[in-house]
Amino acid sequence: MKTTQKWVLALSTILFLIATSCVEKSKRDKENHKNEEHQEEEMAKAPNGIISLDEAKILCTNYEDRRIGGIKEFEMAQNPDKEFIPVQFIDFDFKTIQKYVKYVERKAKKANIEPDSLRIYLGNYGKDGSEPNRNTVFLLPTGTVNGEHGGFFINSNGKAELIRNYWPKNGEGDQNGQKSKAGFLPSLNLSLYQDGSLILNRGEGGPPPFGDF
Repeated sequence: MKTTQKWVLALSTILFLIATSCVEKSKRDKENHKNEEHQEEEMAKAPNGIISLDEAKILCTNYEDRRIGGIKEFEMAQNPDKEFIPVQFIDFDFKTIQKYVKYVERKAKKANIEPDSLRIYLGNYGKDGSEPNRNTVFLLPTGTVNGEHGGFFINSNGKAELIRNYWPKNGEGDQNGQKSKAGFLPSLNLSLYQDGSLILNRGEGGPPPFGDF
């Protein structure tokens, strides 16, 4: 009889613990679900910096009036026999941007750095580039490394390092060294740190598609 009571008591305890565990798991699942819904709601809200269609039209018109003519005149002076149409936008595939952000986050997490912004640099392919003399942009993540903030890459040791420290310095401490001069690629091994670079380029550019602005 006593043995039976012990078994009943043990079974009751086990069932109670299982039930309690299930209740706690259910509560955690509900809390996690609420947190996920809250995060999705926050992500769906318009971020700071969204502008109106009218303001975008003004920005585009200002660029056309204040920049396009000068760029075209300069380029045509270099090569008068070929018409030059300046770039007014750079188009990145939406899925490419999504993949890029996830790629940066994954690489940064392994390197123990928190990306805090994407810096968009203006650039030009130069006369010998893939798209001769065309303007372009490239994206660079920024973060803080050893108390200093700036664009970063992942070095050969898998650690985050500021790009400004990648360029050799001359005797005065200026970042001249092998840094590229206007129109020329740097005289260093271009594959160096290629796997550690987090810079995105190769968007499609051109004048605004008809009907946008």
